[in-house]
Amino acid sequence: MKYYFYYKEGKNIVPVKDKKKNEQARRRLANLLKNKKDSIPDRFLKNWSNVALYNPGGDVQAARAILINPDDGAYDLSNPLNELTGREWVKFTCSWFIFNALYKDLKEERTISPNSKDHPATFSPTMIEEFIKFFTKKGEAVLDPFSGIGSTLVACNRTGRIGYGVELNKKYYDISIKRTPEFKENIFNDSAENIKNLKIPEIVFSISSPPYWNVLNRSTKDFKNKRIQDGLDQNYSTKVEDLGNINNYEVFLKRLTRIYFNVYDLLKKNGYLVIIVKNVKKKGKMYPLAWDLARILSEKYELKDEKIWIQDKIKLAPYGYPSAWVSNILHHYCLIFQKK
Repeated sequence: MKYYFYYKEGKNIVPVKDKKKNEQARRRLANLLKNKKDSIPDRFLKNWSNVALYNPGGDVQAARAILINPDDGAYDLSNPLNELTGREWVKFTCSWFIFNALYKDLKEERTISPNSKDHPATFSPTMIEEFIKFFTKKGEAVLDPFSGIGSTLVACNRTGRIGYGVELNKKYYDISIKRTPEFKENIFNDSAENIKNLKIPEIVFSISSPPYWNVLNRSTKDFKNKRIQDGLDQNYSTKVEDLGNINNYEVFLKRLTRIYFNVYDLLKKNGYLVIIVKNVKKKGKMYPLAWDLARILSEKYELKDEKIWIQDKIKLAPYGYPSAWVSNILHHYCLIFQKK
């Protein structure tokens, strides 16, 4: 017998075996497909013959969730934010995650554009996909105001979202166009400080990793020498508009936060903003960049939380040995804000 209705028994989602309830669920599913098709995610529509109705208490009339595989959890049709099942949702809400560069991402990036490794601080589309899938539904608009070589745009393309990006460096802009020609009209070779003057519509979500102040201009000797030897860029650009070339921390912070306040005006009500950033060190002093951003942007946004990204495959260096404490920073803050 095919089961059309499931409920929760202990910690498990199991089928309801009552034939009458299964027939009621079958009719409700047919009605959902007819009248609520636009609110049903594609993955369920494509496998509709395997879809069942779900209510944890076993009440058919109160059921508002659907599932394909009970082990994957159920999707609540009233979910206004994303297309995740409850179990997928809970998994993402862990406050930390470990992620290192994936070979498949690097291969894709360099197959399409071999000079993509010129960019000195790229990140993985796969990692960004997880954020996009949590904070948006398919077809919604996502903005990266520091789009670099287009990692966020690639993640948008993979997940069926509409990507928008702004990139100051022409070389990186060209790479992003090459990687995501679908979004050619949505990517701007300009300064993020001009974002309000660009043709960007209302967006649902913004995610970006801005310059970590002028950290690349102060990179360690080994990093610089290796990149010089390989003929690669050591910083984002030499342009005066580049925030990564600002030496004064307070000036940098003021200009960076102004960009995100402008993003606020493009963001739909209740939309989310994620900023991936580190605290930084200079001449033995720590500058709390992540915490300063959280504090200042909270004047307009609501700071919802933080998610810690940990890189556990970076070689440790003997900073400060043998006389002073200096940490190896292997984590980033993914600051989560909402426009309320």
